[in-house]
Amino acid sequence: MPSNDSTRYVVGLGSNVADRLASLRAARGLLAELGQICGASPVYESDAMGGPTQGRFLNAAVEIATALEPAPLLDRLLSIERQLGRIRRERWGPRTLDLDLLWSGQLVVRGPELSIPHPRLAERTFALRPLLDVRADAWDPASGEPYVAALARLAEPALRPICGRDDWRPDVHHAPR
Repeated sequence: MPSNDSTRYVVGLGSNVADRLASLRAARGLLAELGQICGASPVYESDAMGGPTQGRFLNAAVEIATALEPAPLLDRLLSIERQLGRIRRERWGPRTLDLDLLWSGQLVVRGPELSIPHPRLAERTFALRPLLDVRADAWDPASGEPYVAALARLAEPALRPICGRDDWRPDVHHAPR
């Protein structure tokens, strides 16, 4: 049970380089060290959006309860990305791991380094679907609009389920696909 001084955040995970599922599993394990994992989405595969031509992404989301404030949490997420091999060379380029703070209830943060909810959340099926798998009741704290309505406005999602919520825990190992 999360403590009273913790905040719940939904973190989006993405990977399109090397062993994508292993990267998501490793990140989920490291996120658990920051607080309590309260829920996880299935893993989906999607085409890359924007940026250079690149491989397909695996995307998922986890809800974490942590005592960390938003800025220190972002610092820890960036550290996990580096720890798991991400090198930032090109905006929206291929990456071993991408961790984004997607949403945190009524919390609104707007700054040059951090925005919560994620500024393009309502435009991205690959982020909205996993968010809604974790928090079906999620809404835009600025407009009050449920994110399920935003998802319904998007073009048919080109997401392919890869594995279920529990099948990508760090302690679950499967033969390579």
